[in-house]
Amino acid sequence: MTSITSRVARGVRIAGKDIRYALRSRASVHPMYLRFAQHGEHRDEVLGDGTAIVIDGFPRSANTFAAIAFQMAQGTPVRIAHNLHSAAHLAAAASRGLPTIVLIRDPTDAVLSEAIREQPVSLKTVLAAYCRFYETVDPWLPNMTVGEFSQVTHDLGAVIREMNRRCGSAFRPFDADARSTSDVFRLIDERERRPAVKAVDEYLAGKTSLDAVWATYRDLDGRGEPSTVPERSVPRPSAVRAELKAELRHELEDPALMPLRERADRAYRCVVQGRHTLDGSR
Repeated sequence: MTSITSRVARGVRIAGKDIRYALRSRASVHPMYLRFAQHGEHRDEVLGDGTAIVIDGFPRSANTFAAIAFQMAQGTPVRIAHNLHSAAHLAAAASRGLPTIVLIRDPTDAVLSEAIREQPVSLKTVLAAYCRFYETVDPWLPNMTVGEFSQVTHDLGAVIREMNRRCGSAFRPFDADARSTSDVFRLIDERERRPAVKAVDEYLAGKTSLDAVWATYRDLDGRGEPSTVPERSVPRPSAVRAELKAELRHELEDPALMPLRERADRAYRCVVQGRHTLDGSR
């Protein structure tokens, strides 16, 4: 009896998280979602007065890398709206004529990585969220610059130059040399090690300098503050996550998921090719 009760309780927890994830995905495509975000813990990540640029995309699409690397390239911090993972966020930015980068990653890699991070959310639910995100962004593509995952992680400078060309902006491109890229990954790790420390978030919001961020972490290290990097969720390459993705891949190939996979692939191709021709359901 105890075993049955335990399995039922686990099933309820899994279903509950799946439902919450789906509800958040549905809510985040509507403008009203931004009003709630502006008054919550993510208020520094939402566009507002003084926002210089919006950089956002579906989770696991180099969101954190792009935001940090962009900020590091500017010298003097600017206010970046980022990491809200909301299609409404991008649509609002584009409608205001703000410089906007929509980040996107191949759906297989993005969905597998997100499913691992959000376990036990189902692959079906994550796939549907991916489709919903980019189908909502679709009408605004002419007013955005697309940052495809592989280009963002290897040559973000080219994406910034393209955005400058399209928007008439003059942001400094990121130079993806070994040292700069290493510094970005160090900040990603520090942010994940100590989520309660908001030094990087304040830096991205334009509230503090890079020197002050490094000083904060040096001080914490000097005091022996314990910290670990959560390999399952940290937003940078991880050998642990690569193994988990390999295990999940066969589940993604389930024939029952084929319609959603095809829909996600179509959304990916249209965004990357700059064609706003989607007509999928929301």
